[in-house]
Amino acid sequence: MFFVEFFQILNENKEMKGLFIAFYMLCCVHCFAETGYASWYGSENRISSTGKYLQHTKYPAAAHKTLPIGTRVKVIHLKTKKAITAVIEDRGPYKKCRVIDLNIAAAKELGILKEGVAFVRIERVVNR
Repeated sequence: MFFVEFFQILNENKEMKGLFIAFYMLCCVHCFAETGYASWYGSENRISSTGKYLQHTKYPAAAHKTLPIGTRVKVIHLKTKKAITAVIEDRGPYKKCRVIDLNIAAAKELGILKEGVAFVRIERVVNR
């Protein structure tokens, strides 16, 4: 009963609804997890959405549609249970069925260079 009344109040009061959404986003930004297909990309001399040149072979990095640039994520290959940590440096993937694009270094560490695509789970790494 409490939740029904709470959401009725939120629907009536726009300012309170905005505060609730802001609070929810702050709390849930740490508990992000997503499952789907990962692919890899590696065209050299490409500029990321932040304006920096991508360095595909130096360290594991990735592209994600919504996570903030600079976010560290743990990518787990669900078939082999192998896991890596990568930094979100770009936007993408642009294919509907994909949730993350990995650079060559990340794909090599995860073992998906030959496969091209793998079923993965993405978890946000929280700095403490």
